[in-house]
Amino acid sequence: MLNESLLDKKKRYLVGVSGGVDSMALLDMLVKKGYQVRVVHYNYHLRNDSDLDEKLVFSYCQKHQIPFYVKQGCIDEYQGNFEKIAREKRYAFYHEIGIQEGINEVILGHHLNDYLENIIMQIKQNKTKGYLGIQEVSYVQEMTILRPLLKVKKEELYRYCQENQVEYHEDYTNYDTSYLRNYIRHIDLKNYDEKELLAYAKKHNESYLKKQEYLKQMMEVYKQQHFLNLNQIKQDDLEDVLYEMLKKEIYPPYISQSLIQEIKKQTQSTKPNIEITLPVNFVFTKVYNNIAVRKKESDDTYSIKYKSFYKDQQKYFLLSDTGHIHDGVYLQKEDFPITIRSFQNGDKIITSGGTKKVSRLFIDQKIPKEDRKVWPIVENSQGEIILIPHIAKNIKYLYTKPNVFVIKYDTCK
Repeated sequence: MLNESLLDKKKRYLVGVSGGVDSMALLDMLVKKGYQVRVVHYNYHLRNDSDLDEKLVFSYCQKHQIPFYVKQGCIDEYQGNFEKIAREKRYAFYHEIGIQEGINEVILGHHLNDYLENIIMQIKQNKTKGYLGIQEVSYVQEMTILRPLLKVKKEELYRYCQENQVEYHEDYTNYDTSYLRNYIRHIDLKNYDEKELLAYAKKHNESYLKKQEYLKQMMEVYKQQHFLNLNQIKQDDLEDVLYEMLKKEIYPPYISQSLIQEIKKQTQSTKPNIEITLPVNFVFTKVYNNIAVRKKESDDTYSIKYKSFYKDQQKYFLLSDTGHIHDGVYLQKEDFPITIRSFQNGDKIITSGGTKKVSRLFIDQKIPKEDRKVWPIVENSQGEIILIPHIAKNIKYLYTKPNVFVIKYDTCK
């Protein structure tokens, strides 16, 4: 009955026990099979008989010499969606005790009926994009959640408790069909064919898990190179990839479907550079075929004047007397003071091929838009642009051996 392939008798586990038939059957199975457990119980004080649950669980733990931890809740804490709030508080308590005990694995008593109810609820609420049902192994608040009874029907747990004389306490609110889950449990579930529901979920979940593995690989590439090339992404998977990229930086509730659709639409644009403002000070960028989500940059314009040469280190460049020939120019006394500044609209430089717009040179060299803003531009005392490191030199300085080098940091590329 218990899926022991998920468990290890050498490990210690927390077990979430409410006092109901599911969790009491689970606890008794674990104890009789010799697993090392500590019991955690959350008393919500929502019902007038909730203390009976606590006493029942405590009595079992006392009898079997099992460490018992309880958290006393307060009815005033549950304003809003009770199930959501209760779950958050319950898992926070598990995490707290887990840290205290040095345990990060929690065993819960979810069973096959819970699994089927979840599938129906997801279908009814049109939430079928993710995994359907409940997973045997999942992760919450840095804890591993294990559900070794997920293939066991609830009636089998009733039978187990009766045969093994395990006491449990029924929660009468589980029969209140004004709650959606209870309505599904007691009324709706009868309208579904169990085998068809399981087959549908199995097929869906196999496809979902395959997709998750693909997305995991894509995010590993993104982590390594800090961008993804659109040619690497299957068109059918683009929305999912975009969501994963956004999720790394933005709280998921802020990521609307309309935002993803807008970004997807912009990725199909022929414009070489696109920037879309995102929530919480982030931007989505498309530079030619490369896409990324980045922190929104502050104003990084700069202008530094040098009356004479000296070695200097600034945020975006290094002024040196050695370097690559394409980063240097030969300067004489009359060239000073020189100015090293960030790009400005309208900048032009006279090259061997004629007068060129700096913006066009950036485009021809496929320089990312965020780099163009901070790329060093070097002017002489006459205000002429004489050097754009590694991109272009003024024709007057083209055939002399450089003695001054302006090196743009690689970290800006």
